[in-house]
Amino acid sequence: MKFKSLYKNNRKMLIIGTAAFIILDAAYIIYLISGLPSLEQLENPNPELATRVYSIDGEVLDQFYVKNRTSITLSQLPPHLVNALIATEDKNFFNHWGVDLPRFIRAMIKNVFTLRLWTGPGASTITQQLARNLYELKGTNESVFGKVTRKMREFITAVQIERNYTKQEIIEMYLSVAFFGRSAYGIASAAQIYFGKDPSELTLSESALLIALLKGPGAYDPFKHLDRALNRRNTVLSQMVKYEVSARI
Repeated sequence: MKFKSLYKNNRKMLIIGTAAFIILDAAYIIYLISGLPSLEQLENPNPELATRVYSIDGEVLDQFYVKNRTSITLSQLPPHLVNALIATEDKNFFNHWGVDLPRFIRAMIKNVFTLRLWTGPGASTITQQLARNLYELKGTNESVFGKVTRKMREFITAVQIERNYTKQEIIEMYLSVAFFGRSAYGIASAAQIYFGKDPSELTLSESALLIALLKGPGAYDPFKHLDRALNRRNTVLSQMVKYEVSARI
């Protein structure tokens, strides 16, 4: 009787609370979806590329850019570069559908309990990182709410990317847009800026050093922090040995 009386007295508050919860959920879903790339953007990504000026004999005279970025294909990359990327950033790349669900769940739980975004090893797959970079999902000075919302958008966008592109195409796009520091967007620009050569000419050690920069281009800049950069490069090399990744290209 007491329970029925309590329910009757608080029925109005329960109804109002439930309605408010449903409205807030619906509003958040609308807000979440509003920040996702459109279907056209997914099918026709348009990263900003550098404009090159060539001489009559095919030599590059100069280039103009907002972001120093040049698109790349897998045929222009040494296999050990792709192996280094996968072993370090996403060892299960060929076995997931855009999101490594166990790692994603652990990251989100850690967000809730620490009130900050987890950026530890494996927090985002290569496809999620591509979603963030290609569609500029990450904002500046994000709050915890903003970070969690961005991770959800990355999750959804990564799944959509995997539905529209092959794994090889995803690697090509990722290595064409990733930021390596020193105004280098994409592996082609990074290879020129750090080593003065084309990506196809990169050695295993050079490839590992460039992949090392992805964790933090400023923190691992070899011109400013050589010891730190070499230690991170060695970590990349050890990851390659540990996981024995094959790029399947």
